[in-house]
Amino acid sequence: MRRYTVVALLFVGLNFAAAQGLKEAEELVSKYQFQKALTVLEALPDTAGITVPLQSGYCYYRLGNFKLAIDRYNKALQLDSTNQVALMQLGQLYPRNGESDKAKRCYEKLIALDSTNSFYYKQFATFESSVNDMGVSLKLYSKALALNPTDMESYASLGAILLELDDFIALDTLLKRGLARDSTQASLLVLQAKSQMGQQQYRGAVKTLGKLLDKKDTIPAYARLLGISYFQLNEYPNVVKCMNFLLNSNLKSEWVYYYLGVSYRELNDLPRSIEYMDKAIEEGISDNLGIYYSQLARTFEEKKDYKNAIHYYKAAYEKSKSKIMLYHLARNYDVYYKDKTTAIAYYKQYLLSDDTIKIAREYSRHRLNRLSDN
Repeated sequence: MRRYTVVALLFVGLNFAAAQGLKEAEELVSKYQFQKALTVLEALPDTAGITVPLQSGYCYYRLGNFKLAIDRYNKALQLDSTNQVALMQLGQLYPRNGESDKAKRCYEKLIALDSTNSFYYKQFATFESSVNDMGVSLKLYSKALALNPTDMESYASLGAILLELDDFIALDTLLKRGLARDSTQASLLVLQAKSQMGQQQYRGAVKTLGKLLDKKDTIPAYARLLGISYFQLNEYPNVVKCMNFLLNSNLKSEWVYYYLGVSYRELNDLPRSIEYMDKAIEEGISDNLGIYYSQLARTFEEKKDYKNAIHYYKAAYEKSKSKIMLYHLARNYDVYYKDKTTAIAYYKQYLLSDDTIKIAREYSRHRLNRLSDN
């Protein structure tokens, strides 16, 4: 009898030591002392229960050691194959270790275990977005919102997919639902502004962005959208304000200089227009370089500096191969040079192209007829 009493006491002692160790590890984790917590956890016996591999997995996760984190969570699943904490963590860890198929199976198992948990659908949707399966992600976010209609993060994520798909009708319906629950939600207001811009409702976009600016929270992303909307509305003084705000925020980008260059030209400040279009070209690394050259050419043309206009229209044509540049070259040669031979050649080359701008084609034919008569 005494022998069994000693064994029982030893068992109780081991359980007490394990409980104390787990408590100490939990306190260390709460203080972000993950390495010290691991030292405590790894010293505990295998009989300490599933909490040890779960806590160890979490510590390795936070320390960035994904391989060991995955190992510990899998040990937890060996003790309980339906442990939802381990499955959720593995769903997030596997993609970081290049094992997306395993992550997908974790999320599928979680939903099979609890099909009413909106968080599982949302995390699964986020995973599917990360592997560019937008169709599945869209359905999962929709399910998450059906289960939890107050989830602003799911509204924003689903809205971003609909915006990418240019499905403005579905997006506007979704945003109406979300904003009815929180009319000041910044992520949804930004999506609403982008939707309005995508539908060329620029006045509405300005109004929507104004709601964000009323919060005294002007950030470059808002100023960019606002500036582009003002540009489409031909409100060039406001474009200049927005773009200068971006420059003062150290956002020195080719498109910022481009919008300033065009705006200053429309405001008849041609020297500044040339200055900023030059900067756009200097910064230009995108496919828009041809557009920058053509805008700079147009500014020189308005200054009646046809020599420079011709130079930049040529550069624009070389970069973009846009046939309308041939028409602009023809006009400028026509005005600048007494010898109309080059102008005639460009008019003819333009008319032989597949460009369909009616007024340009009519003018080219008119000038060719006049020049032929002379």
